Amino acid sequence: DMSTQTAEETLQDMMTQYCGDLWSSSSVYPDMKKLREVLTQLSDQQKLHILQQEYSGWGTPLNCAAFRDHTEIISTLLTSLQSSADRLKLLMVNDKYTPLHEAAHHGHTESVKMILDCLTADQQIQIMSVQAYGKTAIQCAERCRHTDTVRVLREHQQRTETLHKQQKQSRIHKSVSGRLF
Repeated sequence: DMSTQTAEETLQDMMTQYCGDLWSSSSVYPDMKKLREVLTQLSDQQKLHILQQEYSGWGTPLNCAAFRDHTEIISTLLTSLQSSADRLKLLMVNDKYTPLHEAAHHGHTESVKMILDCLTADQQIQIMSVQAYGKTAIQCAERCRHTDTVRVLREHQQRTETLHKQQKQSRIHKSVSGRLF
């Protein structure tokens, strides 16, 4: 009986079916209403436990979604987690391609934006400096000549680095409390 299935089992099944076989059309796009419903029934720890797993041997559900440019799934999975620290955990499950690398490599600019926008400036700097197979997400996009994606990644990088510098300077400024250098 399907109704006796727990929310955890349901999410696990949905992700297994969604990830399916990467190269075939055997994957099943989830019923988004049901997915949102199931996600609200689980704690962030339960969600992380299920969503950090690799399915069909090639990646997490976020990797699958980034590869396929399924922005609605990326958004739904990431925003279901309360803290940006948990979102970052979900995006940096392993040292293989992160979902950001996956989206950048395939020129999925909207997916790239969505991933970066759910993180703090510090976390954006962190994920953008991750090297998968020796390459950052920007380098992946450059190598594949995805000019729009490269532009978006560069803009985010400049914005976050500027913000980072301003925060640092205001901290330094506060710590010297008005003394001039």
